[in-house]
Amino acid sequence: WFDEKISRHEAENLLMSKGVGCFIVRASQNSYGDFSISVRHEDDVQHFKVMRDSKGSYYLWTEKFHSLNKLVDYYKTASISKQKQILLRDNSQEEKERRGGSLERIGQEGFHMGGAAGED
Repeated sequence: WFDEKISRHEAENLLMSKGVGCFIVRASQNSYGDFSISVRHEDDVQHFKVMRDSKGSYYLWTEKFHSLNKLVDYYKTASISKQKQILLRDNSQEEKERRGGSLERIGQEGFHMGGAAGED
């Protein structure tokens, strides 16, 4: 979910083909050394500048975090938007859902390989 070199415009193009909540953390184009989070909303892509305080903590609103990872994890369960309920989602989550399951589900149902291996 991190791509330092992607531009705001490229992030929008990429995320418009993804589901609501899919996101990219990228280097800010306006502020060297800072980051932005681009997030797919229902009709568009919203961009949030990641702020830093004097102690180096990251934040968007009031909650502060010691790392970008902690910030991202928090906004997977709390809305990143003040206007709408938007939770961050990993692209890997979306891929699992599109394929219809996960390795955990396959493990529970049992995994059977068909074919010639060991069969006469």
